[in-house]
Amino acid sequence: MMHLQLRHELDLETYLEPSVIALSDGSVHAFNRAASQLLHPTNSISSLLDLCAGGAETLQTYLRACSGSRQPLIERVSFDGPDGAVDYRCFGNVLVPRRRNRPATLLLRLFPVLDTRFSAAAERIRRLTAERQQRVAVQQFDELRSDRLRLVEQYCFVAEALRVVEARTHELQDEINHIRCDERERIARDLHDHAGQEMALVLAELRALQDGAKGSAKKRLDEIAEHVAGIGRKIHHAVVNGRPRIIEELGFYRAIESMVASVAADGRLGFSFKKKGSEPDPLPIDVENALYRVAQEALTNVLKHALGARRVDVILEFTDRSVSLTIADDGIGFSAEATEPEGSDAGIGLRGMRQRLADIGGTLAISPRFGKGTIVTATAPLACGLHGSAPS
Repeated sequence: MMHLQLRHELDLETYLEPSVIALSDGSVHAFNRAASQLLHPTNSISSLLDLCAGGAETLQTYLRACSGSRQPLIERVSFDGPDGAVDYRCFGNVLVPRRRNRPATLLLRLFPVLDTRFSAAAERIRRLTAERQQRVAVQQFDELRSDRLRLVEQYCFVAEALRVVEARTHELQDEINHIRCDERERIARDLHDHAGQEMALVLAELRALQDGAKGSAKKRLDEIAEHVAGIGRKIHHAVVNGRPRIIEELGFYRAIESMVASVAADGRLGFSFKKKGSEPDPLPIDVENALYRVAQEALTNVLKHALGARRVDVILEFTDRSVSLTIADDGIGFSAEATEPEGSDAGIGLRGMRQRLADIGGTLAISPRFGKGTIVTATAPLACGLHGSAPS
């Protein structure tokens, strides 16, 4: 036992903090060098209770608890030193367990509570840690903000790209609709001008033959003439069905008025529509088609290109020899050089509008409006094109 105690006393110097080997009754067996410098024990002091600055009963209770515990216990104790009483945190654990008549041997390690060196170092470490955490938080915040701005920019870019694609899709759809209508009208004109005229000539020849035929030959010629007339009626229906359906349902005048109202339906444009003169009955089909498409294109141009326009005025005027359609807006107007730019789409642009009217002998005039804006005037003669007759 003495050999074990001696070994513990020799190991005591390995601890840098003040350390004491004592019994559970407070008797001191050894101090290490750090404890000797801080506590300055004299040869006459043989018990820790003599060094305790206050609360000896608390120290006795703590020593007894350490002797019966397998884990180190921590307690705050106060010892007298050269500079007065100093508070320590005491870490106590058992070296030799308690026997029948012998108290347990304890190792007590003392850590000053108010050591300014440790306090300053700890404060500096806490400050540096807080500053580092703050820098990391600021850096993370900046990265998150950068990521957010980048995402917002990408979202705006994608949204603008989608808007452009959607606008272009609508434009292409309009072009396709115009091209489809143009092609139907061209086919209808070709059917009337070529197939219809040829059918009329064939029917005239058949009727001449009917006058000189008798018996079964005359009957057969009557059947052929009726069959040819039926084909002529089918061609006529195909030509009529090439017109916009709204003209078939409402008539030409009401169809133009309905188009103007639909263009201004979203509230961005105010509008007025006037009809002058009496609409002839029937109105030539090709005149109806041409003026309807010109009105459609002119109103579309007001929405697309007449910046600042708040009102559009439409006048449909009938005279004995012609019909004219005038569309006027109050936008920023135009320059003479910009009325027909190079590379514009002739099928749906101004040249396309002029071509439609030229095909029926009409004209298109574009001029600045008094004050500001643009006036588009389309004029078509009534004595032209097909009037709805079929070979009979």
